[in-house]
Amino acid sequence: MQPKYDLPTIEAARNINLETKPKQVAAWLKRVPLSNPVEAAEEMSDYLTAANRAKIPHDHRARMAELLAPAVDETIQALRQQYVAASLPLPARLRRNRQLAHRLQLETAAMNKLLISEWLSKTFKLGRSPLPNYMLQLLLNLQGALEVSFETYENIPPGIWVDAHQTYNHALRNGLQHVIPEGSPNSMSIEQVYKTMLLTALADPYHFPHIELPWAKDIIARFSNLAHLFPAEEQKGKSGLFIIEVNTDAPPRPLAWERHPINSRWDLMLNTTEMVKHLAMLSNHVKNGEDPEKLGLPGAAKDPAYAGMLRRLKLNWGATSQRQSQRRKVQAGGRTLEAALGLRTIHKHMLPSAAERSALMAGQPDNTPASPLFRCQTVNDSMGGLALRKLDSSALQIKVGELAAIRQENGHWSVGLVRWFRVPEGNDLFFGVQLLAPKCIPVQVSRQGVARPWPGLLVQASSALKQSAMLITSPGSVQPDQTLSLRSVDGTMTVRTEKQLEYTPSAEIYRISLA
Repeated sequence: MQPKYDLPTIEAARNINLETKPKQVAAWLKRVPLSNPVEAAEEMSDYLTAANRAKIPHDHRARMAELLAPAVDETIQALRQQYVAASLPLPARLRRNRQLAHRLQLETAAMNKLLISEWLSKTFKLGRSPLPNYMLQLLLNLQGALEVSFETYENIPPGIWVDAHQTYNHALRNGLQHVIPEGSPNSMSIEQVYKTMLLTALADPYHFPHIELPWAKDIIARFSNLAHLFPAEEQKGKSGLFIIEVNTDAPPRPLAWERHPINSRWDLMLNTTEMVKHLAMLSNHVKNGEDPEKLGLPGAAKDPAYAGMLRRLKLNWGATSQRQSQRRKVQAGGRTLEAALGLRTIHKHMLPSAAERSALMAGQPDNTPASPLFRCQTVNDSMGGLALRKLDSSALQIKVGELAAIRQENGHWSVGLVRWFRVPEGNDLFFGVQLLAPKCIPVQVSRQGVARPWPGLLVQASSALKQSAMLITSPGSVQPDQTLSLRSVDGTMTVRTEKQLEYTPSAEIYRISLA
C-alpha cells in the first residue's frame, strides 16, 4: 500500500518555459545568486513550486532534485545563520528569512513525495531502487522544517507529521527502515531520522531556553539508539510509552492519555524506557560533578543548566510530565494586565518613586534604562500560572526561562518564570508564566568581598502557601551556603543561601534563611 500523501496538483500550463532537462537545470543553477541567500531562496522556491506542479518525466525530476539539493542546503544554512542567533520574536526582515527557509524545505519535500509516488506507481522498475534515498531525503526535509519552527518558536506547518508517519510506516512495512542510503548524513538510516523527529518533538522544545536546544539535539544524536519503534500489532510482550497514529497530522502522544482503542494494524509504538533510565543515571553523575567526557557527554555538561535540561528530558521522554493544577480557559476578553521582563527592569518598576530608588540604592547611581511595561491579556490561567497574549505592537524580546512580573489589578506584582512562548504569525505573541510568588520585595544584594551590590527580589516565607523564603538573583552571582546582606526600603537583613531551587540563563533562585 502506497503512502497517503497530499501531492501538488499537476497543471499543464506549468510546462511552459520551465527548464527541466538536467543540462538546463545545471545552467540555471549557475545563474542563481547564492551569495544573496534571500534572493536565491526566492528564485529556487519559485522554481520548485512550478516544477512540482508540472508534468515532468520521473528520471528528469530525480536528476533535478539531485542537482538542486546542494544549493538548497547551502541557502537554508545561510538563512539560518542570519535568524538563529537573533533575539525573539524575530523582526520582520528575519521573519522573512524564516519563511523562505520553511518554503524551501517544504517545496523540496513535495518534490521528494512526487518521486516516491511516481516510483511506486511504475509498472516496470529496472535497476537499483532509489526509494530508500527518496524517503530519507523527504524525512530530512521534514525534519529541517520542524527544526525551523522549534528554533524560532513558531507554529509547525500543517502536513509535516502525517507525511513523516506515512513515509516511515511504508519503509517499516517493506523492510526498508534500517537502510542507510548512499550519501546519508552521518550514515543515518530512515528509522534514525524519523526517530530523531519524534524525540525532538517529545522533548517539548517550545519550553526550552534557546541555548539548550542544541544540547537536547546532541543528547538525541548520542542516545536515540536506546529508544525503540515497533508496530502496534507486535505490542504483545513489549511496552510502549508513546503511540503514533500514522494517519494523523500529530506528533506522538503518551499511551496513558489515549482514550480510544489502538489500531493495531496501523498504529506505531515508541518505547523510551531504556533511554530514560540512562538519562536518570547521567543526570545523577552530572549533578555530582563527574567528568562529562567519561560519561560520553559534551563539555557543555559542565554548564549549571545542563542537569536541569537532562531532568526535563527524562520527564518528557518518560511520559511523566503532568500539570500540577487544572488549566482554566478564560472567556473572550480576558483580564488585561501589565507585565515586565528581566530582573533589572522588574526591579526598577517595583520602585516607581525616585525617593524609593534613592533609599534602596544608598546613593549609588544606577543608569541602566528599564524597558517599558507592556500590556497583555489572559488566555487561560491556573493556580500555578498564566497563559498570556501580548497586546502591544511595540517590539519585545522574550526568552524561555526569563524572569517575568505581572502587575495585578490591585497594584501588587506577581513574579514568575517564562516557561514557553509561541509566535503563531505576524506580531502575535503568546507566552506562559509559571508563578513563583504573589508578592516580592526589591532588594539590593551584597556580600563580603564584592564592592558593588546588585539587584535581587526577596520572596518572604508563607505558611499559607507552604513556601519558604527565597532570593531571586542574577545567574552565577551567588552560591549555596553564602552569607548575604539584603537591603530593602525598610532596612537591611542578613541571610544565608541554602539550596538552589532553579537555574535558568536569566535568573537563579535560592532558598534562604536568616543568618
